[in-house]
Amino acid sequence: MCVCIYMCVCVCQYADIIFLVDSSETMGPSNSEEVKKFIAQIVEKLDVATDKYQIAFAQYSEEGQVEFLLNTYESKEDVLNHIRSNITFKGGPLHTGEALKFLHETYFTEEAGNRFKQGTPQFTVVVISDKSEDDVTDAAKVLKDAGIKVVTVGVLNSDQEEMERIATSPLVYQVNDVQNLNQLHKSILDVFEVPVHASVADIVFLVDESSRIGQRNFHLIRTFLLKVISALDIGPDNVRVALVLYSDKPRLEFSLDTFEKKPEVLNYLTKLPYRGGQTYTGAAIDFVRKKVFSKKMGSRKDQGVQQLAVVITDGESLDNFTGPASKLRRKGVTVYAVGIQNVSASDQLYKIASHPPRKHVTNLGSFLQLSNIEWIIKKRLCNEIMTNFSLLASPFLGCEETEEADIYFLIDGSGSIYPDDFHDMKVFMNELISMFQVGTDRVRFGVVQYGSTPQTEFEIHQYNTVAQLKDAIKGIQQLGGGTRTGDALTYMQRLFNSSVRAQVPQFLIIITDGQSQDHGIVIYAIGVKSAVQSELEDIAGTKDRMFFVNDFDSLDLIKHDVVRDICSPEACKNLKADIILLIDTSKTMDQVQFELTKQFIELIVNKSDIGSEKIQIGLLQFSSDPQEEFPLNRYDNKADLRKAVSAMRQMKKGRKLGKALDFASPYFDLSTGGRPGAKQYLIVVTDGKSEDEVRNPARHLRNKGVTIYAIGVLQASNSQLLEIAGTQEKVFSEDFFEALLYLEKPILFEICNPEEECKRTEVADIVFVVHGSRYITELQFKGIQWLMESIVNDSVVGKDHVQFGVVVYSTDPQEEFPLNRFSTKLQVREAIQKLTLSRGFTFTARALNFARERFDAVYGGRMSVLGITRMIVLITDEPTTPTDRPNLPAAVQALRQAGIEIIAIGIDGASQTELQEIAGDNYIVSIYITELIFLSAACGTQEADLVFLIDGSGSISARNFSAMKAFMKEVVDSFIIAQDKVRIGVVQFSKDPQKEFYLNEFYTDIAIKGKIDEIVQLKTTTFTGKGLRFVRSFFEPENGGRKNKGVLQSLIVITDGKSNDSVDEAAIVLRKDGIQVFAIGIATPNSFELLHIAGDPRRVFVVENFEGLQNIERKIVSEICDPGDPPNCNIDISVGVDISEHVGSPPAFHLKQKMQTYLPWLMQQMAPIINISCSLASSITIRFRYQVFARNGQSLFDSDFEPYNDEIIQKFLAVQTTVDTYLNIGFLQSFWDQSLSLASVLLVFTDGPDDSVEMLKTTVDVLRRKGLNAFLMIGLENFQEFHELQEIEFGRGFGYREPLHIGNPELPSMLWRDSITERECCNVCCKCFGEDGIRGALGLPGKKVRLEKRKHGSTFMCWGQDGNHGYGLQGRKGAKVGMRLLDLGHKLYSTVFVFISGMRRCPVYPTEVVFALDMSADVTPESFGRMKDIMTSLLKVMKISASNCPIGARVAVLSYNTHPKYLIRFSDFQRDNLLMEAVQRIPLERSSGQRNIGSIMRFVARNVFKRHRQGVLMRKVAIFLTAGPSQDATSINTAVLEFSSLDIMPVVIALSEVPNVRQAFLADYTNHFQLYVWGSKEEENLNSVSHCALCYDKCNPAPECEMTAHFPILIDMDITYIMDSSSNVGSEEFETMKEFVSNMVDHFVITSLPTESDGGARVALVQQAPRNFTVDGFSSPVHLEFDLTTYSSKDLVKMHIQESINQLEGPSAVGHALEWTVNNVFLEAPNPRKHRVIVTLLGSKTSSWDREKLRKMSLEAKCQGFTMFTLALGSGADDTEMTELSSVPVEQHLLQLGRVNKPELPYALKFSRAFLNLLKRKQRETWFASFCVIPLNVRGSLLSINA
Repeated sequence: MCVCIYMCVCVCQYADIIFLVDSSETMGPSNSEEVKKFIAQIVEKLDVATDKYQIAFAQYSEEGQVEFLLNTYESKEDVLNHIRSNITFKGGPLHTGEALKFLHETYFTEEAGNRFKQGTPQFTVVVISDKSEDDVTDAAKVLKDAGIKVVTVGVLNSDQEEMERIATSPLVYQVNDVQNLNQLHKSILDVFEVPVHASVADIVFLVDESSRIGQRNFHLIRTFLLKVISALDIGPDNVRVALVLYSDKPRLEFSLDTFEKKPEVLNYLTKLPYRGGQTYTGAAIDFVRKKVFSKKMGSRKDQGVQQLAVVITDGESLDNFTGPASKLRRKGVTVYAVGIQNVSASDQLYKIASHPPRKHVTNLGSFLQLSNIEWIIKKRLCNEIMTNFSLLASPFLGCEETEEADIYFLIDGSGSIYPDDFHDMKVFMNELISMFQVGTDRVRFGVVQYGSTPQTEFEIHQYNTVAQLKDAIKGIQQLGGGTRTGDALTYMQRLFNSSVRAQVPQFLIIITDGQSQDHGIVIYAIGVKSAVQSELEDIAGTKDRMFFVNDFDSLDLIKHDVVRDICSPEACKNLKADIILLIDTSKTMDQVQFELTKQFIELIVNKSDIGSEKIQIGLLQFSSDPQEEFPLNRYDNKADLRKAVSAMRQMKKGRKLGKALDFASPYFDLSTGGRPGAKQYLIVVTDGKSEDEVRNPARHLRNKGVTIYAIGVLQASNSQLLEIAGTQEKVFSEDFFEALLYLEKPILFEICNPEEECKRTEVADIVFVVHGSRYITELQFKGIQWLMESIVNDSVVGKDHVQFGVVVYSTDPQEEFPLNRFSTKLQVREAIQKLTLSRGFTFTARALNFARERFDAVYGGRMSVLGITRMIVLITDEPTTPTDRPNLPAAVQALRQAGIEIIAIGIDGASQTELQEIAGDNYIVSIYITELIFLSAACGTQEADLVFLIDGSGSISARNFSAMKAFMKEVVDSFIIAQDKVRIGVVQFSKDPQKEFYLNEFYTDIAIKGKIDEIVQLKTTTFTGKGLRFVRSFFEPENGGRKNKGVLQSLIVITDGKSNDSVDEAAIVLRKDGIQVFAIGIATPNSFELLHIAGDPRRVFVVENFEGLQNIERKIVSEICDPGDPPNCNIDISVGVDISEHVGSPPAFHLKQKMQTYLPWLMQQMAPIINISCSLASSITIRFRYQVFARNGQSLFDSDFEPYNDEIIQKFLAVQTTVDTYLNIGFLQSFWDQSLSLASVLLVFTDGPDDSVEMLKTTVDVLRRKGLNAFLMIGLENFQEFHELQEIEFGRGFGYREPLHIGNPELPSMLWRDSITERECCNVCCKCFGEDGIRGALGLPGKKVRLEKRKHGSTFMCWGQDGNHGYGLQGRKGAKVGMRLLDLGHKLYSTVFVFISGMRRCPVYPTEVVFALDMSADVTPESFGRMKDIMTSLLKVMKISASNCPIGARVAVLSYNTHPKYLIRFSDFQRDNLLMEAVQRIPLERSSGQRNIGSIMRFVARNVFKRHRQGVLMRKVAIFLTAGPSQDATSINTAVLEFSSLDIMPVVIALSEVPNVRQAFLADYTNHFQLYVWGSKEEENLNSVSHCALCYDKCNPAPECEMTAHFPILIDMDITYIMDSSSNVGSEEFETMKEFVSNMVDHFVITSLPTESDGGARVALVQQAPRNFTVDGFSSPVHLEFDLTTYSSKDLVKMHIQESINQLEGPSAVGHALEWTVNNVFLEAPNPRKHRVIVTLLGSKTSSWDREKLRKMSLEAKCQGFTMFTLALGSGADDTEMTELSSVPVEQHLLQLGRVNKPELPYALKFSRAFLNLLKRKQRETWFASFCVIPLNVRGSLLSINA
């Protein structure tokens, strides 16, 4: 049974149900009989079968007794017979506990037929008459812990409290008398109905609560909402709902992510208050769009989840609602409108709701009628959810049959059309043309725009491809002016006449709001907004070609209707089909509805081409019984059919559709008019739920080859309709019978455009006969080869399968290879690739006679009597030569007599008449070379890496696992498998993933298919997330992945069930790697999970069973090879102005006056994007949002994102001039809270920072991490400290030299030249321009060279240009530059090596160099002069980069004392001479500041190198020149840690000894850290600094510069890791912790004798805290993974971490874990080491009850001499706790990674290695003396520990 008529759970999942019935003395025989009747009545309502509900029965008293198991009976009748007749009353004492134990052991096994491992829900119904004599608690807990839902039904003296202990809450039912059991039927049946969570949607209810509603009516609305939402499948991964009430202003009651459970929502609704007020619907709709349908409020739009809104209102709005409603629909929200009471407001509802109104608008005369339409709204929402999701991967069929047509669009471009509306028209045209076969001799398109006068945008003969047409449409600019439709129509008549083609149909599609007259051309009139429908009908000439939509955004929704109408005549021409209509005429249908149904049948008849060799129609009706009206072959003309339909009389009884389907089946047989070879269709119309089972009868019909369309009206069950049709695409669900009249067009169009099953050729002899005449070009011949390869690729090649031969001909034919030469695809393809042209004339008849002989046995041919198909594929580009033409008929006749089929393909100049004579209907003509390439095999010449990730869990039967392997082999056969073409890999997953084979293991289809056949199923549980994480490595280069080379990366995931772990994070990582992921679900209950995996609904496929995989194979292959156009690239910019001067002050007035003219100019200049490096199929849209905030963050003006609009800018400035604004943290935070979560860029005009630069930088960095792509600041006239703005802003790329300031005419190009648009739209992180040339003689421009590589990840794109086209003056030809693209991780970097005259330049690799000059108080002029000379000498040997491409060096210079100061920035100078002049001008600035080398080192690491160029070989060198020592040992040591982590090479050049630096640098054992102490000028060794630092060549280092590799550190240490494994730690964070520990043990040597006293490192690991840990209990706060003496090698440690550690998910108890670790790990271990280190890994706060323990124990551990290091991941850890857990100085012992991602992990590992080096060289310090300040309440316990 599936009672889910209007639940948004339109599919049902069945269950295993076991009845356990009390048969004790207290029950008694008579009551036992009543219980049996009760159970039998329940079973009668269930669909019992082996693949549906399974039933089992047991009774008990003192012990349990088996009546029948789950697999005993397969039919409902057998189950009922046993219950009624074969069960004997037992008697005896009542031992319910023992019976429950018996039930678990006996019935919940696979042998008993239990389907638990297949994911089938499990239910036990326990019927009890009294309290048990034994204990029930433990036995009931075992059942419930196993996932079994236990229902208790109590009768007589049953004990309520005991029943509650047994049952799964709240499934407890009790009656006093067994006679009342029938009251519980519905409740028990509802429990068994297990919804399949296929419903996924975000729904926002917008409800009018204005004063006209009134309190009483508001209660009716509230009740209505309760009933509608009760029908929805509420859950965080299913349906989410939000509610907004509105009157004077909108009020958010709850957002989409507020509630996760339905009872919470319903409980809130019962308390919903009513307020009253005026009706402002427009403002409320705007609020819903901006605030509620946002990611911040729980919207999942970016995950592909559909967005729905239901607007409930009582009448006229006081504000404009049309624009807001259009914007909401444009955002992709489907809008439903319910109008109450004010019927005149129906026009308002149409303008609010989505198209078509019949499905989205409901109007009521009274609030009391709300209860009557609950089912309609439920049904509409459910159908929208179900239909939308099921059709995600089902594209609309195009017009393949419409071979020729001339179509003009006539579009209204008058001034009344808004820019967004005009854009919608262009989108409509683009999408419509994509559905046709465009070409010179096929379908042609032209566009005319009109306003006051018509203007031809392009004529139909100008563009011959879809791409050309789209480009032309993109360039159309709106005309403006008046609306003169009549003149435009007259103009169109002349235009059609000028380009007429004989017998080619002509169509005009006009989008207008005016009237005119028809001129004989087929006109489609589309009215928008206020167009008059009668005038549209006048223009079109008939209602059938008239369309009306409420706004321009709805044009997209009618494109299919227009295309169907244009294409149907051609598509249905010569169609041969058998169509039977099976009509429900039961008693629920009234006379009007019956007449409407007959009208629908007559429409089908009228639109069909009736005839014995065309379309035949039969009619059956049914009620309780079926009845024949007429079979298929009764009538052969429309008149007789209409008469018979009219004579049909209604049956008016019950409804048994299953019986009717069985009755219909033989009517498709030959004996009743069915025709072999004809397509057969059954159209079922019903208005309710069938009383019998429909699934098997419908499946029998579909297996017979009958396609079924299921139409449900009124209260028809969607689940039954789906069972009938077999697929949601063929289900039509309507609210009323009137809607039937809209369905004949889409159904007939599908019937006329059937999906052809293009089955792979399995047995045939095929000979290609290829023309190679003198006119064939090399490119054309290559196209022919590609086509031949595609045919080979789509066949099963082999001696017993398909054989191929090739004949190439011109004057004479020549056999290239016979049929029996090759037996594999690879061999045939290689032979085809080696074919050469044969020059001469075209003797086709001669070639056909020659080819006929090639089918003889001597050439490998096989006899046709064996059933072997024999075929010639003729490919030619011109008619046969006149001298050979007379021989052609005889040659063709001889082939036909021999039983050889001919397919003829004509290219360019081939003769259609001749090809038709040769091949009959099997010919294709006028194919151009580009189309020939298109006809080639999927990815015929394309490279691709394709990996399958297949589910091998136990829920998949052996048969279905074999079907999955067969599917993979089918996909493999669709590609050309080769090392340089398509590579295949396979992973199987279940509880754990398993490698089957990598991409680089097999390079032939035979080997791959053989390996697939060998795959053995794993048969455990389903962990898809684990499989997704595992499969990522398959795309790496070492495993055969070619993402570095731009090769397409694809992953196909196949699963049949819900994953037991999360898939989200792993899937996102794969997609970010550039891998397109396809998710296939087989009868899966969780389509949303598939959406999470794929990330794009177009790549989600759901099939009913494993056999259904073959139906989607073509779609998936097509999608892999042609991912389609990229999405539109939108750059959304939030604009703000900061003018801090008082509003009335003269400076402020002047600035604001300046902005009045400057801002509109700048925005207008920025709007058009030019000179971008990639070509996009879609458009780039720049949108601006202008906002003004008060100081308290209140929004004073918000325009929303719009294209450039001068009116909006003026409104914005009008508000801006009335307030003072301040560039501070609050200002930035206001932007983020209000809009930056939606924006790409924040653009601020400012008169200077109003908070410290450091604070602003911190805030901006937070915004960047949250997703802001760029923060740009434009300085106003009265502000000159532009370097402050440059420190704060980010996102402009590397190409800027000057700060941004108002008044600069180059400002627009500076903003866009090289960064934001490139990154957002082209995935290009940097665009580099050639160096300025040296001035030279005038010469010709050099050849432009473009190096481009983009496919996945970010790419450098560099344009080199000879002199006269650069930014510099005209110059001589530059030196050659060799470039190599490298891939590291997921970014492509351009690395440049430059060699001139055999001499190596300095630097060898691109290098960022920072010099820091000591200007502290004791620096003398002489010392400063020496330091500056040293810096100048070092700079002279370096080549300064003249651009920001990764070549040469960039230099920054700072001075320092106590504080740093910028003197020269990286971007300031790009010429050697200018840089040297600037250095020479640096003066010594006297100060009182003391020298602090550590401080300047940290500043350089954290700030200066923050903006370095990217590149895998980029080097970073920092040279610190100092006149004397520095006393800041701590900060120097910290700097050493940071430099090691950031791969910065520090060089300290001192004029006197610097002991603290020398001591700190000892932590580096690799010679990367360099110290030079030159007491006098004579000691200076500049060559050493140059060779070993600035010009260091790691591939060929100078002898004195050898740097040692990193070896594991020998350190005497006990180290224990305490991992945060609590429930608040995310799975990604936990995996990162494991990876960190696993990698960190590589950095030190683990002793081989951990129990002895030889020293060396020992390692232990604990997790905190187990789920069962409580403070007052006796359980341990940690799970000990291994102690200090467990392992003696790092390999064993790493193996344990990777294979044995799983997250505990208990409470966080860091303090208790620390105490346990000290006492049980360190104090229990023998032979303690010198250093005792505790590394705490945190991902969350500790529990509140643990905080005092943490504070106390962290202090005690430090005072006992433990070194404590803390690594915090994410933002969940507490700052105070992190500090308490870290030794001092904290900055050396605490590392916090704000984000959990892989790029930050190497930093953490390098920091920890440097920390260990620092620890090794330190003497053991007396922590107690230095840092222990012990509170009195801690001292007692501390002394006891020390004792």
